[in-house]
Amino acid sequence: MALFKKGEKIGKYIVNSFIKKGASAESYTVYGGDDMLYFCKIFNMTDTPSSMLFEGKEVFEIVFCKELSAERNENIIHYIDNGGFSKGGKEYHYLVTEFYPGELLSEAVEKEGVFDVEDASQIALCVLNGLKYMHAKALLHNDITPSNIMLKELEDGMLQPTIIDLGHVSYMVMGRPNFFVGDLAPFFRAPETYRGIYTPKSDVFSVGALLYYLIFGKAPWETDISACGDNLDLVRDKVKEARKAPLALEMGGIELPDFMKEILKKALSLNMARRFHSADSFFKKLMEKIAPEESEGDERPEDESQSVLDNLENALKNALTPQQFQPIPFKKGSGSGFDQVAGRDELKEQLRKEVIFAMQHPDKAQLYQLPKINGILFYGPPGCGKSLVMECFAEELGFNYTILKASDFGNIYQPGVLDNLQRIFDAASIKAPFVLCFDELEYLIPAPGTEGITKESVAMLNLMNDCAEKGVLLVVSSSQPDQVDPFLLRPGCIDRVFFVPQPDFAARKDIFKKHLSNRPCDEIDYEELARLSDDFVAGDITETVNEAAMTAAYMDVPISQKILVDVLKYKNPTYSTKTKIGFHK
Repeated sequence: MALFKKGEKIGKYIVNSFIKKGASAESYTVYGGDDMLYFCKIFNMTDTPSSMLFEGKEVFEIVFCKELSAERNENIIHYIDNGGFSKGGKEYHYLVTEFYPGELLSEAVEKEGVFDVEDASQIALCVLNGLKYMHAKALLHNDITPSNIMLKELEDGMLQPTIIDLGHVSYMVMGRPNFFVGDLAPFFRAPETYRGIYTPKSDVFSVGALLYYLIFGKAPWETDISACGDNLDLVRDKVKEARKAPLALEMGGIELPDFMKEILKKALSLNMARRFHSADSFFKKLMEKIAPEESEGDERPEDESQSVLDNLENALKNALTPQQFQPIPFKKGSGSGFDQVAGRDELKEQLRKEVIFAMQHPDKAQLYQLPKINGILFYGPPGCGKSLVMECFAEELGFNYTILKASDFGNIYQPGVLDNLQRIFDAASIKAPFVLCFDELEYLIPAPGTEGITKESVAMLNLMNDCAEKGVLLVVSSSQPDQVDPFLLRPGCIDRVFFVPQPDFAARKDIFKKHLSNRPCDEIDYEELARLSDDFVAGDITETVNEAAMTAAYMDVPISQKILVDVLKYKNPTYSTKTKIGFHK
């Protein structure tokens, strides 16, 4: 039931009509003192979660709407007024914005059908123009859909696409959205948002989905989810399953030009790293194809700042020798890391439960008083994929991260290394939440032998302790954990230890496929190869395929199942089952 009826007053505004009721807000059209029609949104402060309030006082949507209206952008709705009142013993805040005559994009497609490529592109350009302005203010929209874009009717009869709903606007989100996600359109959401990760590239994906919708009349990978009801987990699983299929770029007799196919594939890449780096780069590429005469002379560099972050190298660069100084490339996780790891389901589930869940759901971690994880160790035989698991773990979290190989970096007993490490830990805390990874830990902090606890050990412990309080997760790997200084392998420093075994059946099958994918082959039975390579590490499989390839090349025939099996018959795994059991100990 609507809070207000027609003719009632909201502050100095008079209600004209009720539009809709949401989770914690109602929408109306209202008349102002100038007899102009406006859009009004009323927030029930009693029902509004504290996470949706700026400094616990004002609704984020109101704050962001005012901020975005500081400079007028023609493709974003404009702020007019805001205020508050009490009714029925409850407190309410209201936001008034311009009201635009016209129709929603979703209504236009429903009534008139799909748009041609050029008109759809023009609409997408307008939306991207609004997002460029929004992203420049470090804000994300998070909910670009056909129902949130108004075709505003101008005085000359032209229609101007305008982003009208700012209910999900936020700063960058890395696991803790401060807005209600239950009403987000499932097929317009980037895959990483289902893990609580919202970045400029998530908005890029949504605009790609919008462009696709305008051309084909349906969202990409759209499928029936009616049986899921309000169960968001079922919806997520259904969407994820649908997206395993290739992106359909031919349907209903609609033929796309090649440039549009490439643009849609890039904008809708399920891997964040392969998407347009920003709304601006998407805008420029689309403009280049639709209106090349207007984009001549424009520089079109990809905005690498989204994937490689600033670092603090200059602070010590002049103080250290080239041998002591180690460059630090910082990256941003895509949120889809474990999709790249075949098999190892038990390990992935263990990591999700014991580490990732609490970091991506800090509200639940606080409610259940889950202890913070300061550091984790991956260990196992050489060649078993620890480095891959480490990188994919960092990607899965979606936080900023860097991976440093200790053998290239030096160890803590060498001059300048501890100073360099201090710089790295400081940089990570500034870029928090951050996953700081060191590969081959036994080289970085080797056991000191008979000397016991050294001043270097104590200095390193001081760096590693309490990382969690600074928003840094320390992730290390080792093939020889018994060679690491035991003084540093303690709770509060390294809290969790995970064994990374030799690749399991599914992983071995996947490794064979990858190594044989671009070579001339007969029909290959990958399941048989996986069965015959039990206990093999990735390096063993690589060597097997290389030997088979040499034999086939010498015989001038495709690589066959027989050649591969013959190699496997005499080849033994580098690490036996006994070795694997030893690592478990």
